Amino acid sequence: MNKYYRKVLEALKTNRDIKALGFSRKELKGVAANVANKLQLKDDATDEEVSEGISDAIDDVLPLLQLTQSAADRQVSEYKNAHPAPDDDDVPDDEPDDDDVPARRSPSQKGKKGKKDSDDEQDSATLNAIKELTKAVATLQGDVTALKSGNTTSSRTAKVRELLKDTGKFGERRLKSFSHMKFENEEEFEDYLDELKEDIEEENKERLEKGLEKLGRIPAPDTKPQPNKEDKLMSDDEVKELTKM
Repeated sequence: MNKYYRKVLEALKTNRDIKALGFSRKELKGVAANVANKLQLKDDATDEEVSEGISDAIDDVLPLLQLTQSAADRQVSEYKNAHPAPDDDDVPDDEPDDDDVPARRSPSQKGKKGKKDSDDEQDSATLNAIKELTKAVATLQGDVTALKSGNTTSSRTAKVRELLKDTGKFGERRLKSFSHMKFENEEEFEDYLDELKEDIEEENKERLEKGLEKLGRIPAPDTKPQPNKEDKLMSDDEVKELTKM
């Protein structure tokens, strides 16, 4: 990952013109990666030079992003015009309007009143049953959602714990901070994991410069006792040579 990627992404998120275009987080990450890879900055560039370079790069790419968004909006508009949504106020020609209903009932209609009232009562009972069933389904859906939420939280916590394993106080602080966080979707959580990995890498760079051990799982030293070498026995010729000395 380009070392300027995160700075470019933050600049895009806070840029008023970019925010007005309504890009999703995934789309912004793609733009940030593209801009960061095309930055031409010296290795020893100051923070001010980096910020200025990023700002200029965003200004250069902004017209293209606006053109892209405009084209997308036009395509959506053309699709809507070609597929208009049905109007609820439209009444089919073969259905009479309320104004066409006679004010007084004919004898034949009066004869059907009793049957209609019975049908209305049956329809009312059916509607009540449907309402009760809808409430039960809504309650069940709420329970399932709560269960899924609990499983999701446990799964995310396990991933963060695994990433922060053997990171000492650094990991304890980050885990405590994570317990107060909320994520709207899985994409936001994955972004957080990426940032956490980068933070661990940055922390390890600083520790390396200070001569400290790297955070994370460190292989234990090999404490297995080495087999003792057997004493080599002297040959007969070597014994004779030794006695001549």
